[in-house]
Amino acid sequence: MPGGGGAAGAAALAGGRLVARAVLLGERLDLRGVAAAEGGLGDPVQLAAPEGLVTFASRWGAVTLIGGTAELQAALLAELRPRVSEPLSEPVEESALLAVGADEDGIDPRGAILLEDASLPRLALVADALAKSAALAHQETTLTGTTDAMEPFVAALATTGRFATSTRALQRTIGAALSARSRATTRVQADGKPDLLWDHPELERLFERLVDQFELEERSAALDRKLGLIGETTTTFSTLVQARRTYLVELAIVLLILIEVVKGFCESLAV
Repeated sequence: MPGGGGAAGAAALAGGRLVARAVLLGERLDLRGVAAAEGGLGDPVQLAAPEGLVTFASRWGAVTLIGGTAELQAALLAELRPRVSEPLSEPVEESALLAVGADEDGIDPRGAILLEDASLPRLALVADALAKSAALAHQETTLTGTTDAMEPFVAALATTGRFATSTRALQRTIGAALSARSRATTRVQADGKPDLLWDHPELERLFERLVDQFELEERSAALDRKLGLIGETTTTFSTLVQARRTYLVELAIVLLILIEVVKGFCESLAV
C-alpha cells in the first residue's frame, strides 16, 4: 500500500470542500501487517495512503476515505477486501461534505460539516462518526429484516394461538434472530466516545455536534429497544417450542400405554 505521512496527508487537504466517505465492508477487518500512516492516529487507525487521501480504518469492518480520487479510493479498498471477514454482499456507505477553513467547527444548515482546519484529530472524529453511522444503518436493516421474518409467527399466535408453520422453520427464524442480535450487540458501541478526545478535549463540542448530526445516540437507543424486543420474542418462541416438544413426548407415551392396554385386553379375550 503506498505510504504517506499522517500529518502530511492531512496538510494536503487544507482549505476548500472535501467529501468524506465511510464504507462498511464486513464483520471484521484484519489490520495486522497493514501499513499505518507515519505519525498518524490509532483511534481509529490511520492507514498509509497516497498524498491527498486520508484513510481511517476500524477493526469492526469500516474504512473512511477523505479526499483523493475515485481511482485511489477504489485501489485502497481493493487492497483491504481480502482482509475482511464475512464481507457484505453490498457494502454500506455513508458520506458527508466537509468545509475546511470555517470560523468554527460545526454543522451548517445544509448538513455540511464545518471544520476550522484539516488536522488529523478533527478528520478522525468525522471518520469515526461516519463509520458508526454506516454500522448503525447496517444493523437497522438487519434487525428490521429479522423482526419482519418473525412477524408471521407473532400474527399466527395472536389469531389462532398456534404457529402457522413447522417447528423447523421457526427454529431457523429463532437462530437468525439470535445471530443478528449477537452481531449487533458485540459489533460497535455507536454512542461511545473515541479515545482521542482524552488528548484533545477541545474537540468535545465537535464530537457532540457530529453525534447530533448523525443521531448516533437516538439510533443506538432505538436499536437497543429492538434488540430487547427480539430477545423477548425469541425467548417466548423457544419456550413454546419446548412446550410443544414436551406435549408431543407426553402424547407419544400416552399412546404407547394405550396400545399396550389394548394389546393386553385383546390377548385376554383370545385366551
